[in-house]
Amino acid sequence: MAPRVVVFNNMITPYTNRLYNELVDRGLDLAVLSCTAQEADRCWAGSFEPRYTARTVPGLSIPLSRSRHTHVNFWIGRALSALAPDLLFVNGFYPSMLAGAAWARANGRALALTIDGWRETMPDTAYHRLARPRLLRHCNAVVCCSDRGRDYFRVEGVRDGDLFVVPLVPAWDPPEDEPAFDERPFHLLWCARINDDAKNAIFFENVAIALGRTLPGLSVRVVGSGAAERRMLARLGAAGIDVAHDGYVPWQAISGVYQQSRLLLLPSLLEPWGLVCNEALQCGVPCLVSPHVGAGGELVRDGDNGYVRALDEQAWVDAARAVLEHPARWEAMSRSARQSVLGNALADAALRFMAAVDHALGTPALREAAQ
Repeated sequence: MAPRVVVFNNMITPYTNRLYNELVDRGLDLAVLSCTAQEADRCWAGSFEPRYTARTVPGLSIPLSRSRHTHVNFWIGRALSALAPDLLFVNGFYPSMLAGAAWARANGRALALTIDGWRETMPDTAYHRLARPRLLRHCNAVVCCSDRGRDYFRVEGVRDGDLFVVPLVPAWDPPEDEPAFDERPFHLLWCARINDDAKNAIFFENVAIALGRTLPGLSVRVVGSGAAERRMLARLGAAGIDVAHDGYVPWQAISGVYQQSRLLLLPSLLEPWGLVCNEALQCGVPCLVSPHVGAGGELVRDGDNGYVRALDEQAWVDAARAVLEHPARWEAMSRSARQSVLGNALADAALRFMAAVDHALGTPALREAAQ
């Protein structure tokens, strides 16, 4: 009988569901236990079909600063006992995850951690400085989504052999058609929550307004909602910029938004990875991101498929003009963008996750059987 693996996370997303379904198709006996069906400002619950056992435990979702949530759930031990994992992956360090880890230790089950983020985005409160090393000491494997994440946990004392990088993969495949520069009506794209504390919406507004002074007829596509939504739309409109706004576009249809856009701007102050960059690139949209975006420098390569720029408004205006005023340069970056997204990205992520499972369980034959 194959070992049972349970992932205990905060919630299932369309892109994690895609990976989990792929793992099941490859023979992994997987179940997912979640703290909540959907956090605030999310709209995707019920929009995808898990091919694995999925359960949600009752509890509270508590919003914290800088777009974070913590979860306090009840009857976690009962739920885990019913799912009976041989290996438990926890997805963070908040109280519910620690309760799950305690259950695994008390019942002699293997424990691992799967988490996004890197040094800048990992909380460094007194609670985390106490809880994080205690949890890591008992993990047989740590799964990150980036090299930056791996570097962070290496500094935290996790051995190289216990670290695995499993890249994030969008919930949908790259579209087949590739609209050219002139076929994309929007110069700039914002696709994120509209706030200042994490996403830095005010910086985007300032760059767009400054760019509009030198680029006549500037048009902006805005997808998202949040605390700064009304201000963003009002400021852009007052500057005479043509704006199209949707508070939400279903993930099954979002590729159409990217295919209408020429350049994605993501000036985040806090961004564990930035899956929006994967999505944009696979639609041929170059990305202009801040150094605080996890994907910056790894997936988004400066001068190749986009730009990584410090948060200096003039530097961003200059970078945007470099592609928006030169269609041939944009076409070259657009090709690089599509080429930078692996055609077998989902299979690669699944195999990497299976390798982490093998390692955590000490069963190297498991991956070969699944293949």
